[in-house]
Amino acid sequence: MLKHVLVAIDFSPAWPQVQAQLARLPAFGCERVTLAYVIGEGYTQAPELSHREHYEKRLAKIAEQVAAETGMRADSTLRTGGVAAELLAAAEASGADTILVGSQGHSAIREFLLGSTALNLARLADRPLLLAPVDGESTVPGDAICRALLATDGSPAASGAEQAFLKLLSCGDRGVVVSVGRWDEVAVKAEERAAIEAHIAALAERAGSDAFDVELIGRGKPSEVISRVTAEQQANLVIVGRRGRNPLTELLLGSTAEAVCRSSQQLVLLVPAAPRAD
Repeated sequence: MLKHVLVAIDFSPAWPQVQAQLARLPAFGCERVTLAYVIGEGYTQAPELSHREHYEKRLAKIAEQVAAETGMRADSTLRTGGVAAELLAAAEASGADTILVGSQGHSAIREFLLGSTALNLARLADRPLLLAPVDGESTVPGDAICRALLATDGSPAASGAEQAFLKLLSCGDRGVVVSVGRWDEVAVKAEERAAIEAHIAALAERAGSDAFDVELIGRGKPSEVISRVTAEQQANLVIVGRRGRNPLTELLLGSTAEAVCRSSQQLVLLVPAAPRAD
């Protein structure tokens, strides 16, 4: 998990913010990054095809810089075609276990703070997607550590995120598990809180003693609570599960995961419910 990350690069003004986030990856166990640039299809992109050598040199230069700054192995690849599809193909070809892309921009239709590439990857990706905020206020400490926060409701959709969290606990600082329910409401059965408590206790047993803190919140909007706890606990990686396909919106995100991705000022790891075997 996060051993080899494919990093989408677009040479936009936002790229330096994404590149700055790469300094955090070694603390998450990353050993190699592959920088990928896709020359998009369509008439307006056609002139780029004649500048292929130019982009290859730019990619190679940035890869050298990333390697020097982070100590990770860094290489690059240049592809042509549909951006999301080619990034997925590049991840498969290079053996990358995770794809990193900058999240930015408003969607007037869905009010979703992800660029179109990130949104398409969220629909299509068969492996974890790491979203790096490029219009927030996140900082990259010089002595970056992994302080992971898992948001879970104990459902099957969260199983992949839980597995990723348990693996990342070995990379850094004490983790945090957050679950938000309606347990403070009179109408909610005590069994519901007992069930999530038992579920998290089982995670703790798998993780080993005293591996993470637990925040069970009995009221509040889940995404807002998760953001608040992330800030309070100084977590720098939020891990959420990706739900199954919604036939109406064709989004592969639950509403809470969508809202967390929209508002987070930290890296967000979006993990499919059925993760790939390592």
